[in-house]
Amino acid sequence: AEQTARLFFDNVVRLHGIPQSVISDCGPQFGGKFWASLGTLVNVRVNLSTAYHPQTDGQTERMNRTFGNMLRTYAGNNPRAWDTYLSAAEFAMNNAVNRSTGQSPFFLNYGFHPAIPLARELDVPNPAAKAFVKSFSDRMAEAKRLLEAAQQRATDYYNRGKKEPTFKPGDEVLLSTKNLRQLATGPRKLLPRWVGPYPVKRLVGQAAAELVLPSNMRIHPTFHVSLLRPYRAVPDTSDTNGSNTSSGNPGTRPSGPPPVDWMENTPLYSVERILDYRACRIGKNRKRLVHEYLVKWKGYSSDQNSWEPAHNFTPDLIPDLEAAQARARGRREDAAS
Repeated sequence: AEQTARLFFDNVVRLHGIPQSVISDCGPQFGGKFWASLGTLVNVRVNLSTAYHPQTDGQTERMNRTFGNMLRTYAGNNPRAWDTYLSAAEFAMNNAVNRSTGQSPFFLNYGFHPAIPLARELDVPNPAAKAFVKSFSDRMAEAKRLLEAAQQRATDYYNRGKKEPTFKPGDEVLLSTKNLRQLATGPRKLLPRWVGPYPVKRLVGQAAAELVLPSNMRIHPTFHVSLLRPYRAVPDTSDTNGSNTSSGNPGTRPSGPPPVDWMENTPLYSVERILDYRACRIGKNRKRLVHEYLVKWKGYSSDQNSWEPAHNFTPDLIPDLEAAQARARGRREDAAS
């Protein structure tokens, strides 16, 4: 954190002064007590983006996307020399008019438009100097053209959009485990697709919500709404064979789901029953054989049943796994006879 602060003062404050706020992801560089205290001392707000959704800082993300698309095309013919295109690309971006502000970053920062290094048709005694200026001028023109094309593609992409679900404080929601799965520390973590429900504490902007999470879930409590789903309690109407006669609507769970245990930020769930077994070949040329078991989760309706690989199970379930294999083998033998 202290090293980041030095870089911040050397490369930002030295050139532009103290900003009103710093927007960062949830990494340690801008987190913790050091930056909280430093921000108080120099009157800078440190705003952390929502968990697993960098689009919280949408302006920066759109700029990064546009710059990446432009540079990818710009250096496409000579990708190993991509760094030689950075100066012209950066100049083109800083001198481009932003649609939101109506001004270029250059003008907003300095109050005037920069002089553009254009090659003039003059005879000079040094051809190398003339070639250098012409090369940079050509790169500037190409960067400007590619930037405009990249901006249009980015605008088209964001204008497609999708209708995000809306929540209000007090609503109960389910949280996607798409990113929580990355926190698993071993193969025995049985992680369904959604966890919860958790109450919405407050809304953060138009596309994020802060949740009331258990104290042992040591993760940032603010999530983009694309990672949340409305919770609707329904009775578990599954029969003894594991089939489900409920509506199976997304976001439903049986009423009164059991408490979730947590280990190292990973939710742990109990297996009610092993329903079936299958062997799948995966990987390149489908040479790797994987054994999977269909799980009925304790306290959850059958629409949440899922296939899990063998290494996800604890040793006490080995007899159940072997029984599922035996049943599957018996069905195959009956079908063959």
